[in-house]
Amino acid sequence: MSLAGDVRVRRAGRGDAPVLLAMLVALSRLHGREPTIGLETFERDGWDEPARFEAWIAEAADGAPVGFVQGFPKYASWTGGEWFFVANLWVEPDHRSGGVGAALMAAVEAHARATGRARIELTVARDNPAVGFYKRLGLTDRGDYRMALDLARL
Repeated sequence: MSLAGDVRVRRAGRGDAPVLLAMLVALSRLHGREPTIGLETFERDGWDEPARFEAWIAEAADGAPVGFVQGFPKYASWTGGEWFFVANLWVEPDHRSGGVGAALMAAVEAHARATGRARIELTVARDNPAVGFYKRLGLTDRGDYRMALDLARL
């Protein structure tokens, strides 16, 4: 298990796409799904303009990738303003419970604040153990599998 202090989180670049895609495949399979996106499409969608998503990668002290988070901005038409939707968060099994997920989510929060987003939102199945993790980070249950962190109230 790695501790968050031993992990570096940085914005992912095009060169990270193969590693991110491999982690995305692992996440998809964990949920019983087989992804159909290929590397070329993943690279285009993440790094060609306009980028369809933003991503961060967590690396151990030796540079080995240990997790990633991926998401994109959304517009709140009822209230105005943008928020950030976390689509995927993955931490390699041997590095869970060591602060890697929290460090990745902290990077998302810093980005959301820096870009004026009013909220971070994600969806998670109620039987997923990650619900407790997200609650510890301050996200609140919005119902319908949605959890959110309202940045304006913090």
